[in-house]
Amino acid sequence: MVIHVGRNVLVVLGIIALLLGTSTPILFNTLFKVDLTRNQIQSTSETATFTPLRVDELISGELKTFKSYDNVINYLLGLDRARTLANELISSPFSLGLVRTVAEGVKQGLAVDSARTPGTNIQVLGVDEPDVVKCDGNLLVVASSSKVYLVSVKEKEVLNTIVFKNEQVGGMFLHGNTLIVITISEPIAVPLIVDLGLKHYYDVVIPPGISNTSIYLYDTTSPENPKLKSKVIVTGLLTTSRMSGGYVYLITSLPMLRPTIPLVNDSPVRAENIFKVDSEPTTYTTIVVLDVVKGGYTSYAFMTGHSSWLYMSLKNLYLASSKVPSILEAYRAVIEVLVKYLPSEIASKVRSYLESEDFRECIEVISDYLSSLSYDEVKYLLTKTSDELSNRIFSEYSKFYVFSVSGVNIELRGGFEVAGRVLDQFSMEEVSNYFVVATTSTNSTIKIRYEQPPIIISPLPYRDVVEITECNGSICVTKTVTLTQIPKQQLYKPRVYVDVVPVGIDENNVFTVNLKELKVVGSLRGLAKGERIYSSRLIGNILYLVTYRQVDPLFAIDISNPEKPEVLGYLKIPGFSEYLHPLPNRRLLGIGVEDGFKISLFDVSDPTNMREISKVGIASAWSIAYSDHHAVTVDLDNELVFIPVSIRRGTPSGILAISYKGDVLTTRKFIEHEGAIRTTYVNDELYTISLDVVKVFNIRGLNLINEIKLS
Repeated sequence: MVIHVGRNVLVVLGIIALLLGTSTPILFNTLFKVDLTRNQIQSTSETATFTPLRVDELISGELKTFKSYDNVINYLLGLDRARTLANELISSPFSLGLVRTVAEGVKQGLAVDSARTPGTNIQVLGVDEPDVVKCDGNLLVVASSSKVYLVSVKEKEVLNTIVFKNEQVGGMFLHGNTLIVITISEPIAVPLIVDLGLKHYYDVVIPPGISNTSIYLYDTTSPENPKLKSKVIVTGLLTTSRMSGGYVYLITSLPMLRPTIPLVNDSPVRAENIFKVDSEPTTYTTIVVLDVVKGGYTSYAFMTGHSSWLYMSLKNLYLASSKVPSILEAYRAVIEVLVKYLPSEIASKVRSYLESEDFRECIEVISDYLSSLSYDEVKYLLTKTSDELSNRIFSEYSKFYVFSVSGVNIELRGGFEVAGRVLDQFSMEEVSNYFVVATTSTNSTIKIRYEQPPIIISPLPYRDVVEITECNGSICVTKTVTLTQIPKQQLYKPRVYVDVVPVGIDENNVFTVNLKELKVVGSLRGLAKGERIYSSRLIGNILYLVTYRQVDPLFAIDISNPEKPEVLGYLKIPGFSEYLHPLPNRRLLGIGVEDGFKISLFDVSDPTNMREISKVGIASAWSIAYSDHHAVTVDLDNELVFIPVSIRRGTPSGILAISYKGDVLTTRKFIEHEGAIRTTYVNDELYTISLDVVKVFNIRGLNLINEIKLS
């Protein structure tokens, strides 16, 4: 079918293209009814005839599985065709703009081990998190770029160095005498063809520019001679990982740039283990579960959006995606408004096509009509449409899929939705049979901005003298021709800007979900209007929440009755806390910003009357602890906190040792160690760690007693 496009028609196509923006792949497959049957794929057993997915299948939001690679390729072909059509529309001559809210990225989490060597700060006790430094009291392992150093705590020397060629270390775990190293490879330079075992198939490839994530298992019984036990290679970039009960859960992301399927050890993930999670997926979220002891693994791939994150408890894994205003909602909204201002005969046709989801015909009918209108009439119509659309509010929400985890097995239990977007992993917590999540909600609306550039008048007519040479054999004759050029007026095409923009003010929410029924049973909405969540922490039955815009409200929310969460109190102080850490005796440590680096000590023994009882600040300083809680080390026995600090936002300058003894924050010492990003301790020795040297101090006097160069 050919659409004849005139000047005014492009105005509408510009609107549609902008509404689609970067999230067009799923939509175009349905809106324009891409005929996938022309690309039938013949498998080894039978010929598969593809049926295009219906609109309701794509926008239902339900997690769907695939029975075969034929089904997967059918879906992927639709995405690929959709991108081609989207590019054709977006390449119109208009200068187009799109503004959309983006969910906050994922940060890491915390909990403290009570042993004399702290281990890695984690969020859930029993669920370890990856880090660049690991220590079990005997062996200190440090990752630096493409190298891993095995350091003897007793001998204070490097026993061995593991070097990874063309790979960067992304995190490590220690499990008994097994060292687990996760690496990220350099992007591949040439595309890789994926062999699905089909006789005839559309090319399914891993495009160039994609990295692999690998898991290495080393036997460190003799750390001076570590032995490689096994290796698993996963297509895609490392997102995060967890280790629980001797099993590593690795999560990677692979952009769905064209029809492709993630590979695990060079084999595609099984079709029945591929799940369509989001209605408009752009990324594969691949989960590989590895048995650290036996070396076996299973793999699962989930088609999700960009803004996906993960939370894991001892029994469950939560995969979540934020849902910005639906592209299909916005598209339908434009058509539904436009149709009100069309003549009855034209409107009737558009409505009939709209009911049958034939959006291609909707566009063609509207385009033909607009082509017959004058410039002023089109402008009037778009103004009316924009005014009405501005009154339509679209709300964002987050959808969670809950999986039970048992060893290498993952089983889908179901899902639930809550309003708003999640900040980070600390905004989520599982408590008994309930799940608690804090979100920030931002509503959006559609804005159409219409601009008419001025008409540019060309200069007066001018003459050109053209020489023409005619040759016949070796004889050439030159003639002169004078041309009179009369330039025409140049009219630049009108510009249409369609923005999906925030409207109103942000609100913060807390939801509790019954995990047996997977239903929201309690909620608090409208907290700290006009602000957003910066940090949160659940301690016992109290959820502490920090929001910020001008001051730092610290909320205490009681969830002892999950079905009726209640605000017990709040405290407003200058600045804000990026990270909250629980301390004994109902004290809470806040690490954040107030005219520079700031540490606050809160008395939360009475949640109805919380107090900031002490604080330490360093002007013009910054800390990596803002975005990585693994950098924070707490020595409960000596009542000390160790935090890397950068002066004037440069390279980490050293480690700030803060005492919280007697409810007073005092600076014990600023330990100078350029580039130090981690600390740990073993008994009475403190280790400060950079990428090239480990310094050893007496933890009581903080005096330097040794240096271990990493070479």
